[in-house]
Amino acid sequence: MKVILVGYMGSGKSVVAKKLAQLLDYRFIDTDEWIEARACKTIPEIFSEDGEATFRKKEKECLEFLMDQDHIVLSTGGGMPCFNEAIDLMLELGETIYLDASIETLTSRLWTGKSGRPILKDFKLKEELSTFISKHLSGRLDCYQKSKYSVVVDDKSVERIAQEIKSILES
Repeated sequence: MKVILVGYMGSGKSVVAKKLAQLLDYRFIDTDEWIEARACKTIPEIFSEDGEATFRKKEKECLEFLMDQDHIVLSTGGGMPCFNEAIDLMLELGETIYLDASIETLTSRLWTGKSGRPILKDFKLKEELSTFISKHLSGRLDCYQKSKYSVVVDDKSVERIAQEIKSILES
C-alpha cells in the first residue's frame, strides 16, 4: 500500500508523513526531496533556471517512478496534485489523504516560515499573506478534495493527525 498526503503548503504534509511512516513501519518519501536529489538542484533553482513546466514534469516522473514501490508514505508538494492530472494518478497509486487546514492555520504557520518559500517571501503584512493563501487555495481546493480521505489538521498535534490517519487506513 502507498499512502499519499496532499494539501496546501504549511498543512503539515512532511512532518505528518514522517510520523505516519514510523507508525506504519513504512518508508517516508518527500517528492520535493526526491526531485532535488535527482536534479542536483533545489526547487527554487529548478523554477528559476528551467521553469515551472520542467518542475511539473519532474513531479510526474517522480510519481511514475514510485508506481512500483510499496509500503511508502508520500509527502507531495502543495501544487503537485493539481498539474498534469497527477491527482488521478495518485488516486490509482494508493490511499490519498487531504490535510485540510484553515486559512488561519496556514497563515500562522507560513508567516513564521515565509522566508524559505520564494512565493511568500515578499509579503510584508500578515493580512496580505492571508488573502493570498485564500485565493491560491481556492484554486486548488477542487483538486485536493478529490482525495479519498480528508483530515482536518487545525489545533491537532502531528502525533494525533498521524494516529487519526492510521485509524482511517485500518478501518
